[in-house]
Amino acid sequence: MMRRSVRNRRGMELAVNTLVVIILGIIIVGGGIALISTIYTKAVQLPTNMDKQTEQQLFSILLSSKQRIAVLENVQSASRKDMVTFPVAIQNQLEGVDATFKPVAAANASVAPDPLCMTSSPDPKKCPRMELLNASFTLKRYENKPFYVGIYIPASAKAGEYVYRVEVYNTTANGEIVGSTPPYASAKLHVNVR
Repeated sequence: MMRRSVRNRRGMELAVNTLVVIILGIIIVGGGIALISTIYTKAVQLPTNMDKQTEQQLFSILLSSKQRIAVLENVQSASRKDMVTFPVAIQNQLEGVDATFKPVAAANASVAPDPLCMTSSPDPKKCPRMELLNASFTLKRYENKPFYVGIYIPASAKAGEYVYRVEVYNTTANGEIVGSTPPYASAKLHVNVR
């Protein structure tokens, strides 16, 4: 009788230990999947904050060149399904105290492996697309503003060099462009798709 209760107790302990191991395994696998998903989501999204070192490099380019816009590494390579990010900075060199600016993405028709990607309505499944801060921002005279421009490369994009422009317009507080058609500043961005 005693042997039977010892066996039952040992069998029960073994079953409980097995159940605990299974539950811990499920928790660890679930946590790993959640962590990888979070890392992937953050890596794919356009960064919103720029590190201080990158900001300083952009601002030193603006100061040394006396340009209105500066791009750090305006030529980059990427594989399909990647997003390339270009750190950009703008400086208010207009007369007056404050000015409002709005960055806009534009395709450059001069270079593209697929000419259809340089039209006003490119196919998002075949053509790299630009993502950037579309909100307007106000700067005091000689104040700088850094932001990222991201270009997402779809899986079916043709290999080759794509050239894009980021244009910054001087706008009113309502978002209407001030003055004539030319942008306040613009910069070319080159993406080599492998």
